Amino acid sequence: MATQKISRTGVVTVGLFLVLAVFAVKLFSIQIIDHDKYVSVAEQMQTSKFTINPERGQIYTRDQNGELTPLVLNQTVYTIFADPSQVKNPGKIRDVIKKNVPDKMIESNLTDKKLNNKENQYLVLARQVTRDQVKKIQEEDLAGLGFQPTTQRAYPEGNLAAQILGFVNTDGEGQYGVEGFFDDELTGKPGLLQSVTDVRRIPLMIGTDDVSIPAQNGADYILTIDRSIQSQAEVILKNGLERAGTKSGSIIVMNPQNGKILSMANYPTYNPAEFSEVVDITNFQNRTTSYAFEPGSVMKTLTTGMALDAGVITPNTIYHNTGCVQIDDAQICNASRQVDGRDMTATQILQWSLNTGVVWELQQIGNGDITKQARQTMFEYFANRYRFSQKTGIEQAGEARSSLFSPDDVQGGRVRYANMTFGQGMAVTMVQFTAAFSAAINGGTYYQPTLIDGVVDHKGKEKTLEPNILAQNIISEKSSRELKEMIYQARQDNQPGKDKGYYIGSKTGTAQIYDDATGKYALNRTTGTAIGFTADKDKVPQYVIMVRVDDYPEEGAYAGSRAAQPIFDELNNYIIQYRGFSK
Repeated sequence: MATQKISRTGVVTVGLFLVLAVFAVKLFSIQIIDHDKYVSVAEQMQTSKFTINPERGQIYTRDQNGELTPLVLNQTVYTIFADPSQVKNPGKIRDVIKKNVPDKMIESNLTDKKLNNKENQYLVLARQVTRDQVKKIQEEDLAGLGFQPTTQRAYPEGNLAAQILGFVNTDGEGQYGVEGFFDDELTGKPGLLQSVTDVRRIPLMIGTDDVSIPAQNGADYILTIDRSIQSQAEVILKNGLERAGTKSGSIIVMNPQNGKILSMANYPTYNPAEFSEVVDITNFQNRTTSYAFEPGSVMKTLTTGMALDAGVITPNTIYHNTGCVQIDDAQICNASRQVDGRDMTATQILQWSLNTGVVWELQQIGNGDITKQARQTMFEYFANRYRFSQKTGIEQAGEARSSLFSPDDVQGGRVRYANMTFGQGMAVTMVQFTAAFSAAINGGTYYQPTLIDGVVDHKGKEKTLEPNILAQNIISEKSSRELKEMIYQARQDNQPGKDKGYYIGSKTGTAQIYDDATGKYALNRTTGTAIGFTADKDKVPQYVIMVRVDDYPEEGAYAGSRAAQPIFDELNNYIIQYRGFSK
């Protein structure tokens, strides 16, 4: 019996020894062999990474005193969420939120079924809720509710400059305008917080492996836009379109001495804070930059500038107006036949807006014909000097390209180039044309159009941007001076005494709209344009205004003079008084 008892004790002892050996091997494996592995697992369990979101840059403009005025700000809003495992009264939560929060902000999760699902610990109920709305809900002291602060864009000026600004979508991405063009710069760079946390994932801020990288907020942008001119331009444009019986149009105002944009107005418009309610997405587009069109007779100013610079005309060169001219199989006639058969000066070609006159100017470059050499010269001026062959680089998402055929293109023949002299058979954007016109009357310097006056980086350092000269001597200083005087004189001869001694020059244009369905130009649909400048007492142009009126409906009417010119004049009169110009 004793022997058997000892044997059992031995077995137990051996068994215990083996168990202890297994534990020892396992501990050795954990502590020595797999040490790095388990340290990593522990760190992953105990350490959390938190992304620190940067604050999106804001957008400003300056008033006349140089003070910054906000156009786009950030405001704090809240995401309301629930932890169903802590919810005690789902019905009351539902009722309180629906009472205080608009339906468009409420998520589909706000149901008794989902609030009663105890397996879910995070349920978003509403987004973009205001501070006041949250305060009312918090007063109910409802168990299981949480309020997470976030930011959204605020537009304190409402619709003002909507297409210039653009908007930020629900994913936080800039769309259209400045918001889209500078999305990366406005967004900034996120930061990182890596820290040991407790069971509630609250950072303890201890430990040698803690990482704290601050967020880099987005840059702030200061626009060149003059708030007062922008506001008036939008009102004047809307009222002018209504008078003309048209539905859409645009205005651009530029300083020809530095390329700074003082205003870009479009109608119809929208409120960037309510972008989700816009039905027609074309309302988002800044059509001064995103829409290329046939500008019509305003192009005669630049054709004349080319002819002056090429040395084939002077302001007083005589042209015998025949009323119509035959170019290959096309007959080109003047819109006005009042001066058929008369001798006219080159200045009067602008005054009477003679299509045949500017075709004649092109012919003079080809020694009396629209030769290949004449077309190549015209292409050089239009494509390279006036820069219609390339985008301007204006700080707007979605800038459009022009449409311009070279003489080597099968479509770059004599008839097309004859039509191009008066702004048909080609397409440009308003910002392209305004920049080219500005260069042609400012002495020949082409400034890159810009909407940005300055930038404030994430460190709060402001940098004022200098004008960017893209080309010089696009026409000579002498040709520019003569062209400016011709445009001024043509306006004065058409409207004597109207400008009361101010040095103002302007030109209108009417272009038929090409109908893709018929393959012809429509007789009862035209685009009206007007462009011009106002100079100081030393005859230095201070700003250029261009107006476009879309789809003017009256057959045979002069859309430029009847629809676009009144808008130009009204805005021009406002700026003269606002800026305090002297005669």
